[in-house]
Amino acid sequence: MKKPQHENAFTLIELLVVIAIIGILASLLLPVLAGGKKKARTIKSVSNQKQIGAGYVGYLGDHEGWFPRVAGIAAVGGKQGDGMFLKGKLPKVAARILGATVPENERPLNEYVGDSRIFHDPSDIGGGGKFVLPSCWESLGNSYQPQVADDFFRVKRVLGEKNTTELYAGTSMHESELTAYNAVDKKIIQGDWNWPYDREDAWHGVEGIGRHVMLYGDWHVEQFVFPPTSTLLKWQLQPPPDPAFTWW
Repeated sequence: MKKPQHENAFTLIELLVVIAIIGILASLLLPVLAGGKKKARTIKSVSNQKQIGAGYVGYLGDHEGWFPRVAGIAAVGGKQGDGMFLKGKLPKVAARILGATVPENERPLNEYVGDSRIFHDPSDIGGGGKFVLPSCWESLGNSYQPQVADDFFRVKRVLGEKNTTELYAGTSMHESELTAYNAVDKKIIQGDWNWPYDREDAWHGVEGIGRHVMLYGDWHVEQFVFPPTSTLLKWQLQPPPDPAFTWW
């Protein structure tokens, strides 16, 4: 007599239980994976700006301690941007002021960092304001915004603006001015393009807090949380930069 054969197969209930378990595990793992990716992007941003800081140091050494003068806010490094925003293009005046149209070979820090892609932040999702840029890297050629021409938000200008007749705005900072106070570690050089605004614009925000990756005058890089936009807008022009304050 033949022995009865038993097929090794899952029942419908067993399959449903396995699927449910997989779904639960996925729901637990996906946030962890997403958080890991976000952390990796932030680490890359910090690394980028440290290399840019080294580029500034090299530039200062070759130019008797003077920071670069640039033809637009984005033009210190990176590539020529396409000037695109939403379905149209930036007006010519805005593209010039922002430096979107400056060619890669005319951006002074590029030769000091080795690769213009260092100016691309992996978390770059553009910025708000009057012109909604889908990507600062693609639109302007640079994900990072230095302090150019004028003093805003209690931050002293670092780079001079070429396209101006104003003496102060057209003159870049000298490193002696940077180190004149015992607060070089608080001097902002640049940061994510949308600094200093809060969590609505922050690329590296976590848990509802607007974190910005910033490069400072002693060339260290760290995440920083600025006060809310409502407070910062009151400080757009006043008070003036103060090395005794939290930043300058």
